[in-house]
Formats: sequence, C-alpha cells, structure tokens
Amino acid sequence: MNDYLNSPIVFIDDECIFCNFWGNFIIKKDKSKSIYISSAKSDLFKKFSNRNPNLPDTKETIILIFNGKHYSKSSAVIKIATIMKSWHRIIIIGYLIPKYIRNKLYDFIAKRRKAIMKNDCEIVELKSRKRFIN
Repeated sequence: MNDYLNSPIVFIDDECIFCNFWGNFIIKKDKSKSIYISSAKSDLFKKFSNRNPNLPDTKETIILIFNGKHYSKSSAVIKIATIMKSWHRIIIIGYLIPKYIRNKLYDFIAKRRKAIMKNDCEIVELKSRKRFIN
C-alpha cells in the first residue's frame, strides 16, 4: 500500500489544468515507472509538509520529493526528467544555466499557466491514473 513512499513523488496543484497536463505527461512518459503524482491537497502532502515546514507553496511551484530531499521550480523539472529514464534526460543541461535564471523562466511560465491551457479533461484523466495518489 505505501510502496510509493520510497519512490519519487511529484506534488502539483490539482486544480490547475497546466499542472495536470504535466502530471499526465510524466506518468505516460516515465520509463522508470517509479514516479508518482499527488495533489497538494492530499493527506500525503500534509504529512510531508508537517515534517518539512519549509516546503514551497504548491500554488507557485511543482514539488518533487526524492531520496529524502525536496526540489522545486526548475530544479524539480530537471530532476524529474532525469528520473524518467528516457530522452527527456537531455534537460539535465539546464543545470548549466544559473538557478536564478532558470527559476525566473519557470516563474514567467507559471504566472501564465492558467491562460495557456483550457481543457479540463487533463484533470479527470490524471486522477484516474494508477500512479496518482489521492
């Protein structure tokens, strides 16, 4: 039942269509089949946030919990891509860009994410997936 606790877990804003799109993308393309997606409203996130009060706000960023560490914004995106074990690993070159600049780009996109996508189907689809944790 809790076998996912030792796996990479991505927490997203489950009301955001853009976030749900990327949650679906991760589950579909993850060749490692090890990444789980969960909502920031889940009991699991509450458990992690109680233990780690310095976690960022999931309305502002994606959060990855992996090997006892948390990653957010561009660092989470790069780390997720490397865990996925597919051609997406190429994103690791993003580490060559200073974190400050990467995160400015991340914030630019994040501020506009709700205007980018309008298809509510992404939310329903993600919540029905096997590696989605309620």
